[in-house]
Amino acid sequence: MLLESSKEIIQKAIIDYRPKAVVMMLSGGDDSTTAYAVGRELGIKFDLVIHGNTQTGIKETSMFAAKQVENYGDKLVVADAGNAYVNYVMRKGFFGAGNSAHNFAYHVLKIEHFRKAISQNLRKGRRNYPILFINGARRLESKRREITMINPYRKDPNQKNNIWVNLINEWEKSDCKDYLSGNGIERNPVSVNLCRSGECMCGTMQSIGDRTEASYFYPAWGKWIDKLEKEVIKKFPWKWGETINKQRLMEMNGQLNAFESFQPMCTGCKIKPL
Repeated sequence: MLLESSKEIIQKAIIDYRPKAVVMMLSGGDDSTTAYAVGRELGIKFDLVIHGNTQTGIKETSMFAAKQVENYGDKLVVADAGNAYVNYVMRKGFFGAGNSAHNFAYHVLKIEHFRKAISQNLRKGRRNYPILFINGARRLESKRREITMINPYRKDPNQKNNIWVNLINEWEKSDCKDYLSGNGIERNPVSVNLCRSGECMCGTMQSIGDRTEASYFYPAWGKWIDKLEKEVIKKFPWKWGETINKQRLMEMNGQLNAFESFQPMCTGCKIKPL
């Protein structure tokens, strides 16, 4: 029944949008892992798989994603933020916490690198080149999403030829876990330990408790963020995951006017408020 709903979703997307390419967006969490496996079972031919590496998260997640793609024999492209995070926080301080901070971090760490990856590997300057981006967003993740995500298709308002498809829109978390275990598909150990993919730990949507837990299971990450924080707070008075001062927040909000609010690569960040 669930597989049939996913089949109908992708078939309708292909008929309605006539894509030139189909891309799998793989964070490495349970949901995207499920969507990837379901897509393969349904016979979707992925032109490439994109994994966003903000360089703020748990390295084991990126390693897991790369292993998945290798096992399936698909082409992996990493939208790598490189030193963007470290360079930014050393110049401006940590992003802060909450929606405004997250919106800013999204553009610094994800969207710029994603667009570059798509331009270089698929679109290559061509116009009228619709692309389906398969992702693991689910309508049943929250009460709010039950209403706002009835439609599993979302067009990027800033790039109309980017169509995001929630392949497992009607699945519940338990369905994802059952599917993975029932088909002998490995779960990301980071997701098992932290109940999140851990691919982005920029501090805008994670709590101090999340940091403590991540540091316990992944001490190398803990030591890295501790060391970085010690350097940053020599110049700026707020730590990782803390609310920043009003003046800096006003500056960021002013710059955010130029940033779109469509953020499909961070659907898992905003399920629960801090």
